[in-house]
Parts: sequence; C-alpha cells; structure tokens
Amino acid sequence: MRGSSPPLPKKVDACQLFLFGLAAAILAVSTIAPAFASAKILAGKVILLDPGHAVLSESGAMINPGARARRGVWERDVALKVASKIVPLVEEQGAKVFLTRTTDNPWRYSPRKSADNRARAILANTLRADAYVRIHCDWNRSRKFKGFTTYYYRWGSRDLAKALRDALVKAVPDHRDNGLHRRSFVSVTARMPSVLVELGVLSFKPEAKDLAKDEFQNRLAQGLAKGIVDYLKED
Repeated sequence: MRGSSPPLPKKVDACQLFLFGLAAAILAVSTIAPAFASAKILAGKVILLDPGHAVLSESGAMINPGARARRGVWERDVALKVASKIVPLVEEQGAKVFLTRTTDNPWRYSPRKSADNRARAILANTLRADAYVRIHCDWNRSRKFKGFTTYYYRWGSRDLAKALRDALVKAVPDHRDNGLHRRSFVSVTARMPSVLVELGVLSFKPEAKDLAKDEFQNRLAQGLAKGIVDYLKED
C-alpha cells in the first residue's frame, strides 16, 4: 500500500488485522486531500487495487502463492505488475489509488486465506473506496481454455464489471472475452462496487507467454485503467 504503515505484530487474529488495516488507512487517507484540489475528472475518488495472492504466514512463508505457468511466470507477479502500471494512469485523472501490497510492502499477513481476504475488504471499507478491483490470472485443467473473465457479486458492482470488461475487449482484442459472471468469491464483505478480473489463463501456453510480457501487461493496465475511469466519471 502506498505510504508508511505500522509494523506488523508477530501474531495476528481477525481483530488485529482490522486494527492494522484501520491504522494503515488513517495514515494513507491523510495524504489524499491535496490531490482532491485537482480539477481532473476523478478528483475526490478513491480506488483500491488488490493484486492477488502472495499471502504470508506468521513465519514469513508464502501460504497462498497463486498459479504458475508451466515453468513460467507466477500469477502473483503478473497481478502486481499490472496493478502497479494502473496506478499512474488513474491518478493522472485526479483519483487516489492504493494497493493492498507492493514490491516493498507485502502487507498480506495471515494464518488463513479467508482471514486475509476479509482483511483486504475491510481495508477497502475503511478507505471508503469508490471501487475495489481484484486482479488475478486464471488456471484450468483444460489446456485449451483461454481468455480473460470478469466477475462481480453484488448487483451494484455490475456496472463496474461491465466497464472493465468493455475496456479490456478493446485493449486486448486478440484475446477471448469469457464474459461477465456473478460469483460470491469476489467479495461479500466490501461495501463498494467490487470486481475480480482474471487477466488470462496461465495453463494456456500462448496466453501465459503474453502475460509474462511487459508490452501485454501495459495493454491490460491501460484497459483496466480506462474501465475504472469510464465507470467513475459517470458515477
């Protein structure tokens, strides 16, 4: 997450996760006000980007590493690179963008995957984010399955999901669009529009190669940024 944050305790329970998220959010929100003076179209908007996976245990071991292309790139690395590329594209429109983890600050720290998911949604709530976008890559037993997929759960999230999907269709027209799908795993805790995007399929070899490329990651970031801007400027 951007900005400084308090040190993590050695042991973390759900309450501590909430308190850490609250403390981090208070520190972060204190930096928002100057950006809001901008006359740009997203001035006053707050976005939380959530690059998937890379959850750490109390011992520092990774307990939720995510998928990996066969002898290739990791999902967690693609997600973080794309999310990091989105930040300046949206912030130049006046919004404030936060990440749930960065290269320097993994933030995610939990003995269980479910507690980690809740903590990130709580952080989105504490920040009063206008949009919460979770970024992942897919994996499938079928080596023929490919393309990007957009998920949402609450009906209030569908417009954001549609904006992201439409922008990705234009950004990566050479990749299959698997459509919009309603699933509870997106987030039942977050109170703002929330969407989970699977950027592509790591088990499909040609797509895995694309996902590892900086140029393709740039296209994905540009598409997602446009979707976020298109949605929020109409909000």
